[in-house]
Formats: sequence, C-alpha cells, structure tokens
Amino acid sequence: MKRNEIEEKDKWDLSTIFADVQEWQEAWQKAESAFSVFPELEQNMLKSADDLYQTVTKITEIGEQVNRVYTYAHLKYSEDTTNPEAKKLMGQAQNLLTAFSEAIAFFDSDLLTLPPEQLDIFLNENENLREYEVLLRDLFRYHPHRLSKAEEKLLAAFQKERETASDVYETFTSADLKFGTILDEEGESVELTDTNYTVFLRSPDRLVRKLAFKTLYSAYEKNQNTFAALYAGQLEAEKVVAKVRNFDSALQMSLFADHVTPEIYDNIIESISGHLDVLFRYYRLKKKVLGLKELHIYDIYLAMLPEFRKEYTYPEAVEEVLSAVKIFGDEYADILKQGYADGWVDVFPNEGKVGGAFSGGCPTTNPFILLNFQGTEDDVSTLAHESGHSMHSWFTRKNNPLQYADYTIFVAEVPSTVNELVLAYYRLEHSQSREEKLSILNHLLELYKGTIYRQIMFAEFEKITHALSEQGEILTAELLRKKYYELNQKYFGGEVVLDDEISLEWARVPHFYYNFYVYKYAVGLTAASHIVKRIRNHEPGALEDYFAFLKLGSKKNPIESLKVAGVDMTKTDAFDSAVEMFSEILDEFEKLWDEKE
Repeated sequence: MKRNEIEEKDKWDLSTIFADVQEWQEAWQKAESAFSVFPELEQNMLKSADDLYQTVTKITEIGEQVNRVYTYAHLKYSEDTTNPEAKKLMGQAQNLLTAFSEAIAFFDSDLLTLPPEQLDIFLNENENLREYEVLLRDLFRYHPHRLSKAEEKLLAAFQKERETASDVYETFTSADLKFGTILDEEGESVELTDTNYTVFLRSPDRLVRKLAFKTLYSAYEKNQNTFAALYAGQLEAEKVVAKVRNFDSALQMSLFADHVTPEIYDNIIESISGHLDVLFRYYRLKKKVLGLKELHIYDIYLAMLPEFRKEYTYPEAVEEVLSAVKIFGDEYADILKQGYADGWVDVFPNEGKVGGAFSGGCPTTNPFILLNFQGTEDDVSTLAHESGHSMHSWFTRKNNPLQYADYTIFVAEVPSTVNELVLAYYRLEHSQSREEKLSILNHLLELYKGTIYRQIMFAEFEKITHALSEQGEILTAELLRKKYYELNQKYFGGEVVLDDEISLEWARVPHFYYNFYVYKYAVGLTAASHIVKRIRNHEPGALEDYFAFLKLGSKKNPIESLKVAGVDMTKTDAFDSAVEMFSEILDEFEKLWDEKE
C-alpha cells in the first residue's frame, strides 16, 4: 500500500513530538542558533565549578533539542523514504547532528586536561554539579589513556585509515566476490550469493546443501590470503592504538567503555564453554530428529520440523503480547496497552517504508515502534521484542534527568529478549497443539544455540587471534584456518562431521571487524534468561529487581546495572541459569518428540 492508504490508527502519532513540519523547522532553527554559546563555554569551562556546571548543563539541554529534532526527522523518513519532504528533513537533521558533535568536541578532551583532584574540588564546591557526577567520573576513567591535543588530533586524522581493512572487506564481499553457480532443488542453475546461501543451507535436499556449502567456501579458499591479510591488518591497527593509548591490549581497550574487564570476558567464555555437554545433546537430538546417520556441518541449519504456521491479525498480536507481559504485573501491561492506543506503533508495510523493525524516540518523546507486520508468528515476537525496548525507554525516561535518561547498547537487548522469552513461554503454556509446542521449543533451541554458543565461539576466536597478533605472530591463512578448525572441534565435540571447508568460516564473519562485539549477543540472552527464570520461579524480589533495572537509565555502569536486575557477569550463576534453561527446553522437546514415536 501507499502511505496514504494506511489507516491513521495503524500509524504512529508523531504530532506528540511536533505538531507539524512548520513547528519542526522552528525547533531546528532554535537548536542551530543555540550553538553560538559554545565558544564562550569552551573558553570558560574549567575556570570554576560554576562554569563547568553551566557548560555540561547547556550541552545536555541543547543536545536534547538536537535529539528531538533528529528523532522526528528520522521517524518521518523511516515511514516513507520516497517522500521528498522527509528526505529534506532528514538531511537537515543529519547536518544539525554533525554540527552539534563538532561544536561540543572540546568537552571531553578539555575535561581530561583537568587534574583528577580538581574534579573532586569542583564537585564539592557546587552541589548542582554533583547531578552530573556519574557522567563526569565515567569520562575521567579515560584520564590515564588521554593523549596530548596534538597526539589526539593526529590519531583522529588516521581514523579513516583504521577502518580501511573493514571497508575493503565490506566492498570486496559485497561487490567483487563471486561464488559461481549451483543446481537448485529443481535442477536449475542458480547463481550462489551470500544471501541465498543461507536459504540453500536450509534446503530439504541434502545434495543442494552440500553443493552450496562447498561452492561458497571454494571462493573463500581462492581468496584466503587476501582475507587473512585484511583481518591481520585490522588487528594490527587496534593493537597499535591500544599501545598508544596505554591499554594493556586491544581487548582491554575494546571492553573499557562498558566497564568490562578482560577477566570478565574470560569468565563469560569459560562459563559457556564449560557447558558444552548440553550443546552436544542438542546436536545428538537434531541428528535423531532428522534421521541422519551423520550430521555434517552443512546439515546443522536444516529445520528439525516442518514450519508451523499460525496467522494473526494485528489486534490479536497486541492481545497476545499484552497477555504474555502480565507476568510483570498490571502496571507494565497497562502502560504498554496505553502506549499502543496512543500511537506508539507504525504497524504495516507501505511503499517506501524502511524494512525490518526498531524502537526509537529520545528522552523527551514517547517511545516509537516501527513494524512491517504481516501476520506471522515472527511478527508477534518482533512486536514483543520492540515493546521490550520501548518499555525500557519509557521507564528510563520517566525516572531520570536528561543526562541519565538513556542506556548503553550493552544492556539494551536485555529487556527486549526478556519479552521474547516470556512470550514464548506464554505460548507454550496456552498452546493446545503438540506441533505448535514443538515449533516453539525448536525456535528456542535455535535461539540458544545461535546466540549463546555460536557467539561465544566467535568471541573465543577473537581472543585467540588478538593474543597471537600481540605476541608478534604472523596471522597467515594457514594459521587462522588451523585455530578456527580447532575451535570447531571443541564446540562440536565430535557430534558433527567437520568438513574441512569450515576452517574458512572466519573469513565470512563481518563481526570480526567490530572488535570484541559478538560476546554482547550472548550476554543479552544470558541476562534475559536469568531474569525470566527468576520471575517465572516467583523468586522473592525478582520483579522488584527487574523494575529497578528498567528505571535505572545510565546512573550505573553496565555491569553494575545488570547486578541491579540480579545478574552478576563476574560470576557464573547467570550463565549456569541460561544453560539450565537450554537443557530444560531440550528435555521438553525430547519428551514431546518421543511421544510421537
């Protein structure tokens, strides 16, 4: 449909941000003109506690004006990218955001020239400044890693060069790398691409799966030395920057912003890899259900069951999500119900609308959810997921001043995943169909296998390769293949036949250019599992802890924030709990499956 063919009740209500484009333009001009105060603030910022307070307050206030302007433009553009007016607004908003970032660039660097003891003096002198203490002390953690202004300028000038390996990788894999053709299920010759490869790996025809697997990795093998050089270059760049900034390693530097230490990172890997027996059970179950003598690496993405299809209208999806989240109590469900009624959600796909789904907004707006709802079970799960983000945002914004009315990426996926899990358990408890229950359980098994175990295997590979680089090893294709194959042996435990081509998989994982990012996926599901288990078991204080976490914003660092929810990443309890849930889901699936036999 075109945008004007969608009913108003199924669109989000952006008039709660600005009444119309004219009001937006006025806000844009007001925000832009406010930048004129920054040169004077920069000049006086460190003269006194009062000056520092005035500076950080103004940056926060003007920053939110910019944020609100950008939010409206981004949402207008997202609903219809073909709308010329929306394109214009988006361009103006992006320029404003860039100009704001440049105008306040002085703050962090200048603040770090202040001796740490002087910050303590300023905080004691000005009571209002203490409202920003958490923010300021978090910035001051970088004090030992700051460089001179000249050095910072030089390093900034090389930022683009630091991204060269990643940029070349992306260009090469998306534009130049060709895989050839294979025969599909009908015997037709089809060009293999990185996109349809995942479709072919789920083909019921085993020969198609095998051909796709071997054909794809044949192309990676032909270019393995190029991929090895790119990856080694990425690691070398991060190693040099870490050394220049006085970090012990690239690992420490990458984790620093989230208050995660290398010891915590190691604990996460050891905790999950210490429970590989449950993963091996999963692969034995898959081999049994699929009726295969041997489970090859190209078989593991084949669905264990025919897809169970259930169609929903949007009101039915809303009702199911609201019923599922009642586990959190009436307050949560009532706020979400009112949010749906008040225009939080843009429901259906239309011409020009961006794909996928997201939750957006800023501290002075409602949360907003973009969907492309088409009535599938996945669409209902997506609604639950994005509603988890939006409720996290709602509680954060209602309970914090502007400077703390947001949360980090590290914890962002926890409430959304919590909602996905409670919806899955709600469906299990209310489904009358054995096939539907098996389908839900299978979905959960795939979720745990892919999000926890696979991402932790990736995280361990990053740890190994960065350590080798820092020890001066030359990361050849041969060495990288050897290390990656050994990890596959560890994580598949002899339950899956490891075709030699899997030793090249590292070359097709773009996340390895994000520098120690993938473990966060596992942290999100692990934390969510622990929270859901506590709530479902009616553990004393579980709900109270979860709501305290939702309301926390950025007043605590990510590790301490999760502790508020009862999740301690420095210990093994949360990981044990997640693996226990995975094991319980396996038990339930096997029990239902055996009833059939």
